[in-house]
Amino acid sequence: MSLKEATFENHKLAENTPFMKAVFARKMSKELWADFTYQKSLIYNGIEGVAGACGLTKDLPDIQRAHYLYLDYRDMVPEHTVAYRYHAIEYYKYILNLFPDADRIMAHMYVWHMGDLFGGQMIKQIVDAPSRALTFKEPDTLKQTIRSKLKDSMADEANIAFTWAIKILSDYDVSSLE
Repeated sequence: MSLKEATFENHKLAENTPFMKAVFARKMSKELWADFTYQKSLIYNGIEGVAGACGLTKDLPDIQRAHYLYLDYRDMVPEHTVAYRYHAIEYYKYILNLFPDADRIMAHMYVWHMGDLFGGQMIKQIVDAPSRALTFKEPDTLKQTIRSKLKDSMADEANIAFTWAIKILSDYDVSSLE
């Protein structure tokens, strides 16, 4: 079974969280989007730091998104009023413990970074917020290079990444937006 097929169910669960439904229904508040962007900056710091330490980013020049996430957040909330949430912190700790397993960290890059390269391109058209983190210089080349590093054996760890994403997205009460 391919990596995409093996993660299909969890991918769908993540896409269908109330948070993501609110995003695609164009009902996401700027405050919640800013908060999510801040959480994501922590997650990407972890993924990109471990990926770099494992040598995975050498041929992925435009993969670094953490800094852009933080800049996007600061443009939305210049007074810095958001704190990291429990699941984002726990996931960050989990990611740091993946070193030096390059395949396991690559599975997390697959879930998050490929998500930005695909669904993120739709999201940046929907959400009225800064989107530097979703803007890539050569997205097709980046996708190809990421794909060249993927293995079907990464499915278990990619499903773990999706499980964390679902937990993080489920931290948001968007019932008032529906």
